[in-house]
Amino acid sequence: MKKILVFVQLLGFLGALSIVSLCSELLASPADVEIRHESVRLTRIGPERRFGVSPTGILYRPADRMPQTVVIVIHPENDRRNDWHCTALAQAGYAAFCMATRYVRENEHLIMEEVVLDLAEAVRYLKEDRGFRYVVLQGHSGGGSTVALYQNQAQKRPPNRLQHTPAGDPPNLNDYHLPQADGLIISAAHLGRGWAVARKLDPSVVDEDDALSLDPSLDMFDPENGFRVPPEASRYSEEFVKRFKAAQAARMQRLIARAREMVAERKMYQKLLAAPDFNQRSPREQLKIRRGAIVQRYMTIYRDFSSLYYVDPSFDPDDRLLGTTRGNRPDLYNYYAYFHPRNISPEALLSAESTASNVYTPNLLPEVTVPLLAIIGSADPGSLVGETRTHYEAAGSKDKEFVVIEGADHGYLPAGPKAGKGDQRERTAQALSDWLSKRFPR
Repeated sequence: MKKILVFVQLLGFLGALSIVSLCSELLASPADVEIRHESVRLTRIGPERRFGVSPTGILYRPADRMPQTVVIVIHPENDRRNDWHCTALAQAGYAAFCMATRYVRENEHLIMEEVVLDLAEAVRYLKEDRGFRYVVLQGHSGGGSTVALYQNQAQKRPPNRLQHTPAGDPPNLNDYHLPQADGLIISAAHLGRGWAVARKLDPSVVDEDDALSLDPSLDMFDPENGFRVPPEASRYSEEFVKRFKAAQAARMQRLIARAREMVAERKMYQKLLAAPDFNQRSPREQLKIRRGAIVQRYMTIYRDFSSLYYVDPSFDPDDRLLGTTRGNRPDLYNYYAYFHPRNISPEALLSAESTASNVYTPNLLPEVTVPLLAIIGSADPGSLVGETRTHYEAAGSKDKEFVVIEGADHGYLPAGPKAGKGDQRERTAQALSDWLSKRFPR
């Protein structure tokens, strides 16, 4: 009742404003919006695999109406069904479809080209089955390069899409319907999962089978090389940085070569299994070939938490706290079990977790032309403000914005010396709502 009285008073002073516009603003007030949730199981399309599940999502929307615009919130293997963005978007008057892909919590088998198919089915379902007029893709962290890959491929006409994974396996994306999204939000995102791994690989590893093997001259956590335990700042010489980065790249190439060897061995056995003379081989040979054609090998990758960015503030300067999201001892956490990658199939390493991946945003975004928002917190300890600016600059979109939320960490929670009154998520939600409202109707 109080808001209605205020509304009538406003009409007296602001006759030029439409009733519809003012009602929209009042309805967008988080305190007044009842949110409805609907669970959805999507059809899993693409090649049959032994791994993965059916993709699912939860549709969030204002309970009293169905918006015209829906935002898909996605990450390739993290569950986004209960992400804080979902409620915030619905409170702002939009719908949000928050997903878990077929590889949710299954990083060891992640094939990015198949995640594209999950997104394709989500976009199709929301536009064709549910009648949304506009679909916007929002990818946070590893989801940023995911939505860039999707839109890049969706805007291409067959036969110009990816024909196989980096391991030479299906899917051929030219064989599938990839409906285009209408906008992209790239949030706190790196250049691609493989490139994020590349800048965190510990180049001092001497033996990939020995977690404690060490070349001290390449150890960024050795005090003699410039390391100091956070919050004290580390400082590295130009000579060390040059050697360190070159050794990181070399280690990545060794891992890629090993993954390709494993894939080549599997394909060799598959060819032998399909060969005309297979039945002429001895039972023992046939059994070995059958086993070799189906065996799933894995790589164990130790020490993948060694980014100079974590401890030296001169790299991509911002107002982050030194250390990581997992504490101020990256020198110790580097030896613990980080979540990507640790034990991983060679196929997943090539597709998702190495620089052999197709998922590299500077190559993808120049061909993306839909409206784009690149957003990040200024105190993000994991993703770089400079990389988010790269997304903004690389995008072929004529309509694009670059937003930095002061004092926000990777999850847009308050952090660092500019945390202020701690309203980072509220300001982030407002930035998203402002960007959407200028382009897409509620």
